[in-house]
Amino acid sequence: MTLRADIRHAAMRLEGLGPVATALAWRLRRHYLRARKELAATPRTMWPRTPDRAGRGRPRLGIVVVNFNTARLISQLLFSLYRILGRSEFAIVVVVDNGSTDASRQILESLAEAQLIQLVANSEQQYHGPGLNQGISWLADRQESVDPADRIQYVWSLDSDVVVLRRDAARDPLEAFDGTGAAAVGQIQANPMTRRALRNNPSMLSPFSLILDPVQMWQPSIPPFLDDGAPATGMQVAADADGLRLVPFPFVERGYLIHLGRGTLRAIAESRDTTNRFYTWAAGHNEPYYMGQAGAASAYQRFCEVFDKEVGELTPERVTAACSESDLLSLD
Repeated sequence: MTLRADIRHAAMRLEGLGPVATALAWRLRRHYLRARKELAATPRTMWPRTPDRAGRGRPRLGIVVVNFNTARLISQLLFSLYRILGRSEFAIVVVVDNGSTDASRQILESLAEAQLIQLVANSEQQYHGPGLNQGISWLADRQESVDPADRIQYVWSLDSDVVVLRRDAARDPLEAFDGTGAAAVGQIQANPMTRRALRNNPSMLSPFSLILDPVQMWQPSIPPFLDDGAPATGMQVAADADGLRLVPFPFVERGYLIHLGRGTLRAIAESRDTTNRFYTWAAGHNEPYYMGQAGAASAYQRFCEVFDKEVGELTPERVTAACSESDLLSLD
């Protein structure tokens, strides 16, 4: 087991034990800073340094999602982006599929053909962190070839088991960048050990809903998402050491979205694919826990009722048609 895994599992067991958590936090921080140069060398396309602030309109947002065998969940997320958030709130959605063997690939191919998403289709499992790196690198490559008015200013990484519930779920966190100089805005990570690993910010941010200013964060000196169960930790430790601002935003507490949690782990457990490096963990950790969000289970049930009414049978054609509709929906 790697040092990162040792520390992560110990933190889960020892949360609330102040001195122990502090010692583990120091060890975590030291590990990532010592390995920073090596981690930052992970292959990817760097973001152009020049910030793009063309025009006075709303900042252009790119969304990146990684999918593996979560056909219903990824369909629900994309449906919520197009029919609840609204397509005026983002510029492009990049979905990286890690060699899915369920109905995911066919659904995503249909959505890509309808120009609702950009699909990066891997032939085999690349895992979550590297998948996010692929998606953001695709956007970075795109920056060089599009008109300045079409360039992306912020990148929002979302887990495939997220459902967006509010039309201001992108607009409000983007406003948190104004006047703060934030490098990242995201859901606060309620872990006392990782919080102690930072020196210049109040808390680490959870990668299931994390908006990056790539001009600051997607650069050679900052590690990208890592190939482990805590993919955004090295990135944030390095950003914190450089004095960059990590700004918490209450995505969960104020009901902007629901994060089921463990969606991909459930798919891994049900597949009984013991070659997947996360299978052992997934076998015992695959039930949704909704981040402890009060009322989230019932809100998700209401969303499912709307989704099932609009989509019906989960086929590529029905999902694409439902996402293509222009009228916006509400759970109220």
